[in-house]
Amino acid sequence: MHITGLADADDAVGTAIWRAVRHMSAALRASGLRCDGIRLSLADGEAAGQDVFHLHLHVVPRYPGDGVVVTADWKKRSRELLDQDAVLIRSALA
Repeated sequence: MHITGLADADDAVGTAIWRAVRHMSAALRASGLRCDGIRLSLADGEAAGQDVFHLHLHVVPRYPGDGVVVTADWKKRSRELLDQDAVLIRSALA
């Protein structure tokens, strides 16, 4: 089965993915690798950085000073614009 993005996955696929991620997370922590935390990463769509167009979730072991940097500047959007976005999303969920 080929699934391109998250919205294309049904509940059974989502459940299977989450079960696999939980299993992998436990294995990473028990493996002896340096793993003080786990980061999950899923890019859905080209604008989000997806460059392999099938649904996959990265399970990344993390530790302080590992050199991985994740940034977002949420201050680029005003509270007013974020609230407007929230109204649109709530409407789409209804």
